[in-house]
Amino acid sequence: MQKHFAAPPLLLAAALLASCGGDAPPPTAARNANAPSNNSQTSIGHGVSPSSNLGPASSHGGGGASGGAASATAPVATPELDAKVEKAEAKAKAAGAGEADKKAAASAYFERADFFRDQGDPKLYRFALRDYRIGLRYDPTAREPRAKMDEIVRIYESMGRPVPDLGKEP
Repeated sequence: MQKHFAAPPLLLAAALLASCGGDAPPPTAARNANAPSNNSQTSIGHGVSPSSNLGPASSHGGGGASGGAASATAPVATPELDAKVEKAEAKAKAAGAGEADKKAAASAYFERADFFRDQGDPKLYRFALRDYRIGLRYDPTAREPRAKMDEIVRIYESMGRPVPDLGKEP
């Protein structure tokens, strides 16, 4: 009788951790009590200051995300989705914008968020999280995007990683 080892779940977890860009812990000397502890950036690069204004979030550095915050730039270019988000958001923010305009902006953000999430690359989850959060500002009743956002948060928490703040900016 041959026994099979249950390695696939372990390999998947290891692959997720490795693909999140986690670095090896610093040497003990760098972790001691005398080492500075004011670094706001984590090992996977989520250090966007709370005062950063992302504006229309662009996955390739355009819009308000390029204000020196390299961590707010996705490693995948999505020019068509970016243009759709920017156009819909401009309509939603225009004077006299109606509920339909807000729903369209939310939909554009959710579409780009789904793209990032569905790539299967954990490095893109933070960008999906950002777009779900911003989209939910325009349509707070959207259940499916909220569930997807919550799923990403649970993934970060299950890996013991800090949940990115992208999209929480005012």
